[in-house]
Amino acid sequence: MNIQLVTTMRDLHTRLQHLFPLGELTEQRPDLGFVTVPAAYLRPTLLHLRDREGFTHLVLLTAVDWLEEDQFQLTYLLSNRASAQDLGLRVLLPREDASMESIH
Repeated sequence: MNIQLVTTMRDLHTRLQHLFPLGELTEQRPDLGFVTVPAAYLRPTLLHLRDREGFTHLVLLTAVDWLEEDQFQLTYLLSNRASAQDLGLRVLLPREDASMESIH
């Protein structure tokens, strides 16, 4: 297992963009960022973050019901304890027949 230590959220986002179709990075703080991931790419992105980037702890999984946009938002908050950084992955799902594969 080859784990990289993250230097900045921007560096991490750049590395991930070379591998996965991600949305823009929203940095809440230097140690906390959020990015939108297509549902089909959530599992491979999570596995990469765990196995290669050191984000080994799932802090929380939460959902938001965006009634006006007719969609749900799932947010997976991951932590890299070694670098004291957290990254949130957002997945948007249409309300109609909404379902998501388990990450467990």
